[in-house]
Amino acid sequence: MILGQAKRAVARLNEEEQADVRLVAVTIDPENDTQESMARLAAGQEVAAPFFNLCVGGSGTINPLLDRMGIERHRDPKTGVIEHTNLFLVVDRSGKIAYRLSLGSLQEEWLVEALRVLCAETEPKS
Repeated sequence: MILGQAKRAVARLNEEEQADVRLVAVTIDPENDTQESMARLAAGQEVAAPFFNLCVGGSGTINPLLDRMGIERHRDPKTGVIEHTNLFLVVDRSGKIAYRLSLGSLQEEWLVEALRVLCAETEPKS
């Protein structure tokens, strides 16, 4: 769902804006996700680098990162499914989080607008 919403939002940007956007998706299951499984996900969702980047890593790296980003998650002990926050963190040119948005049709509108606003920014001054 989250990749689908991202794809739809980005498709609504003009060509110049699209060239200025990069999407990074971080695994919520570092114990099981591999580069190969993420490559299959990317192929199934029809997304590819350099525009879309699906990232994996060891749990010692990924879990603290997810915690710092505020991504709530837990594995259902009965089903093994990981319930998690669906969250877009939109980062500006200086590397700061400018927007935090969830899934939904209204939020998709906000995501498009947030991306347009950030694409219109100039490079940060040193």
